Amino acid sequence: MKKFIFILPVFLICLTGCGAETGSIECTLSTNDVINGYQLNSTYKINYKGDFAESVETTEIVTSDSTDTLDYFENYLNTTYQTFDDTYGGYTYKVTKEDGKVTSDVTIDYNEMDIEQYVEDQPSLKTYVEDNKMLKDGLISIYEDMGATCNN
Repeated sequence: MKKFIFILPVFLICLTGCGAETGSIECTLSTNDVINGYQLNSTYKINYKGDFAESVETTEIVTSDSTDTLDYFENYLNTTYQTFDDTYGGYTYKVTKEDGKVTSDVTIDYNEMDIEQYVEDQPSLKTYVEDNKMLKDGLISIYEDMGATCNN
């Protein structure tokens, strides 16, 4: 009987958390826009548990000789990420401009984000969500469709 009492809690703990693989997948994307005079290098690190994305850490670096182009990207990125955080939550970001570059470091925490509202506003993402959680493979598909290469 004592053996059963010990095994039952361990079994219940494993039912609720054992076996869910955790890890990260990195996707990279580079764009060289000669016409508009900038280069964009992006890295997306998808942190996951099981089939679901927990968060994405993004670094985007825009390089240009044009101050106007850099000002545009700095404003655009700040405005975009602030709007997304205000609307859905879960965004932490920092955008800096120096030495001919604009760098944005962004973390999207899907556990803090209003996924239901996000999908309602962007119905095409519905296939990438299950049980109100972002699917890891869905994010990989989104990034690869943009032209990124992922190390999955």
